[in-house]
Amino acid sequence: MNCSRRRTIVWRTALLGTVLGVMAGCASTTLETRLSNEIYWDAAVECESRYRTLHLDQIDRDGNVTMHADAESRHELRPFIECYQKGVRARIDKRRGAGQPLPENLNLEPTAEVD
Repeated sequence: MNCSRRRTIVWRTALLGTVLGVMAGCASTTLETRLSNEIYWDAAVECESRYRTLHLDQIDRDGNVTMHADAESRHELRPFIECYQKGVRARIDKRRGAGQPLPENLNLEPTAEVD
């Protein structure tokens, strides 16, 4: 076997190992990430529908919300945060009561800020 063919085989083997490693890492965190996102986003969307002048932009992995607001509507931020935290806790309690899995280290008091 010539040197160039050997390098190609080694390179492909290394690439395959890297791809498989990344896929395994993603697979191990996918369920936890999906459950966290579901809990945070469902609660945030529910509260956004109550406070129509606040608009979701992003939720980080700790559940903290970044949003934008219509003019002169920042006064709704505190009630939104209270609604959001209550919604997160309710979804966690519902999953626990049903014996469903929960991600570790969920933030029970996520915050929100207006950009």
